[in-house]
Amino acid sequence: MTAVSKERLMVSPELAALFGQAQHHDRAGRLDEAERLCRAILRRLPNETAVLHLLGVILCRTGRLVEGAEMLAGVAAAQPGNIPALRALGDAFHALGHLTDSVIAYQRILFLQPGDADAHLRLGLSRQALGQLPGAIAAFRMAAALKPADADVRVTLGMALEAAGDTAAALAAYADAIRRDADNAPAFLGLGNVLADQGRRAEAMAAYARALHLAPNWPDALTNLGLALQADGQVDQALALHRRAAQLAPDAANVHVNLGTALQLAGQGAAAVDSYRRAVALAPDDATCLSNLGQALAEQGQVTEARAVHAQAAALAPDNGVVRFNQALAWLLAGDDARGWPAYAWRWRGGVEDLADRGFAVPEWRGEDLAGRTLLVHAEQGLGDTLQFVRFLSRLPGDGRVVLEVQPPLLALMRDGLVHSNVDVVARGRPLPAFDLHVPLMSLPAALGIQDAAGLAMPAPYLKADADRVRAWAGRLGGGRLGAGALNVGLAWSGNPRHRADRLRSMSLPDLAGPLAALPVTLWPVQADRRRGDEGVLAALGVADVALDGFTDTAALLTGLDLVITVDTAVAHLAGALGRPVWLLLPYAPDWRWRLNSQDTPWYPATRLFRQERQGDWAPVIRQVVAALKAQESARPAPDTPSGTHPVPL
Repeated sequence: MTAVSKERLMVSPELAALFGQAQHHDRAGRLDEAERLCRAILRRLPNETAVLHLLGVILCRTGRLVEGAEMLAGVAAAQPGNIPALRALGDAFHALGHLTDSVIAYQRILFLQPGDADAHLRLGLSRQALGQLPGAIAAFRMAAALKPADADVRVTLGMALEAAGDTAAALAAYADAIRRDADNAPAFLGLGNVLADQGRRAEAMAAYARALHLAPNWPDALTNLGLALQADGQVDQALALHRRAAQLAPDAANVHVNLGTALQLAGQGAAAVDSYRRAVALAPDDATCLSNLGQALAEQGQVTEARAVHAQAAALAPDNGVVRFNQALAWLLAGDDARGWPAYAWRWRGGVEDLADRGFAVPEWRGEDLAGRTLLVHAEQGLGDTLQFVRFLSRLPGDGRVVLEVQPPLLALMRDGLVHSNVDVVARGRPLPAFDLHVPLMSLPAALGIQDAAGLAMPAPYLKADADRVRAWAGRLGGGRLGAGALNVGLAWSGNPRHRADRLRSMSLPDLAGPLAALPVTLWPVQADRRRGDEGVLAALGVADVALDGFTDTAALLTGLDLVITVDTAVAHLAGALGRPVWLLLPYAPDWRWRLNSQDTPWYPATRLFRQERQGDWAPVIRQVVAALKAQESARPAPDTPSGTHPVPL
């Protein structure tokens, strides 16, 4: 209280005693009683600033922010040097979202008391909420300089630096906080966040684990460690942490979203839908929650509802790349090519995290005539995507030059194997020739105006294998262990383990090869990579393991086979592009390109789809494949069949 206030209350010992009681009740948390006494005093002394100050603070603490702020503003006007009133007023304005007013209140404190670390901290928080990150960081730095032993201020500084994209400075701030307080859990959480963003996964997990050790029941530490574990492929461990976080924070929408992502990766799609529904109920206007729900619904085959949910998300966040890209995938999964292909361009605007615009200075090709110009078509995502989408090169205008840039492993195959395409092929990472226009490979359907499934189809193979290698493999295929009458069947059971959905799309070699090896067929492993123990399984089954010299060699082997049985990996696209019969084994939640329900695909006319009927259950799929192979037992190789092969009906 100021001297004036003391004199007024000293005039009446009774009122001074009442005010003392009000202060005592306030400190004890009995706010109703403190408020009652303050109002009783103000009926006698309506302009008593000390009482108005206390009552204003009580009103703010009990959620009546507007009334409290008005009362505190009156106190600050009457006593411009009352720093506690200014601080309380700034806090009230911040809570109300009147951030410019809160900045002014804190700046008034600093004009009176420049070394007030707390005012610098609060000023920084208001500036950060306004999006004024440079000013916020400057204020946090001042607070840190004035409080050299305070670790929490440095954590706050680290969070602002991280938001500003200055990861090096953020790491330094978190490390500085840890040096001052080795048991500061938020510092370790912030450190883990920056390390995770930098791709330093092991270090991030160690930092999160330390935060969790210090705060075992902290939902943020649980869910962030869970995210790092699932990115590392440790889905089961991640799922346990997300479940615990959801139990501890049942009303945190982000925790339920993270639980949903782990459930999807674990193949528990229906449970993921439930988790996302919970998140949407908690945050109905959060486009990310809605988008994740739409994605999970689409994977469960509930396409109609999925599309409606995606539309809600897109209306809330029309410029959010992830939201709009997920909507595009739902359209493509449902076969809505007219809307899906143009919207697929959102992958370049944040829709795919690790996909960066190449920054070419020339315009993107939109389907116009080339008129003597050079067009660069550049591969962008996986090897299978490139193998699938090079089909569209034959549809490009013939009045210009086309340069195709591909991943180095595909260079030799593309240079010699493209059919009906007069293109120059170069490897990514090598110097490019001059070009006038460019187009990402997977943007060709949109640029070509493809509207439906008919526009995706290629009636004939668009890749061919090297003839000399085909002849070399034909000799080996004719000498298979079961003789000339046996079907030569290629087998691919697993894909890239770093693929986000590999756990869902791949299967173990014994599960697939065991039942097939008992049939009168000759199995040929056609995937280059092996998982631990695969060689032993092949040997135990009597399957000859083969060394494949890249995609050109694999293409030659596939050309001579009667049938390729594969999970959803690059082998499926290579065999399909070569026109070989393919039996493709799909998880319950398939990739968007395979659509839903059908047993065939417009992409490859000689491919038959075998789909899981229950998520994660491959056994019925394998039984269907075995039954289908048994149905081919009557097919015997004719003496004049080229390359010793015979067709397998679809």
